[in-house]
Amino acid sequence: MDILTIGSIIKKEREACGLTQRAVAAVSHVSRVTIVNLENGHVGDIGAVKLSEIAESVGTTLFATGKKLDSIKMTLGNINTSYKNIMSASDLEKFMLSGKIQPGLEGQVLHLIDETPTSLVASTVKQIAAKKNIKAKLLWKNLAKVAAEIKSPNKFWSCVG
Repeated sequence: MDILTIGSIIKKEREACGLTQRAVAAVSHVSRVTIVNLENGHVGDIGAVKLSEIAESVGTTLFATGKKLDSIKMTLGNINTSYKNIMSASDLEKFMLSGKIQPGLEGQVLHLIDETPTSLVASTVKQIAAKKNIKAKLLWKNLAKVAAEIKSPNKFWSCVG
């Protein structure tokens, strides 16, 4: 696979999950110019690890196993750890669609915003947006709003929405 193909994949997946180039750059620890150049197939010397990190930030992988992953299930497994109340797939969808935290699920939301890998959040956003046939940007906007409300220290959220 050449860099132009990889760049096209990154752009397609970034747009599908509703992230800006600025947000992808922030979470990947590269400049926005690097993302622009990558998407246009004009990036210079960039390693496989960095390319993989950028791909994962938009919810895809360059080293696919061929198996379709259930991101919602993986996210729930991540955020329900150590909590008495369990957030269901329906609860997660309601939260992402509304941006409103249901009583008793505050811990899971904090975990989602501050501790869940962005790549997993991006995959979950894409999965829910596709399932509900809505734009992923709406979900990112809701997540960014909640992140601001809870004063998340994660700088990524200030680049979203």
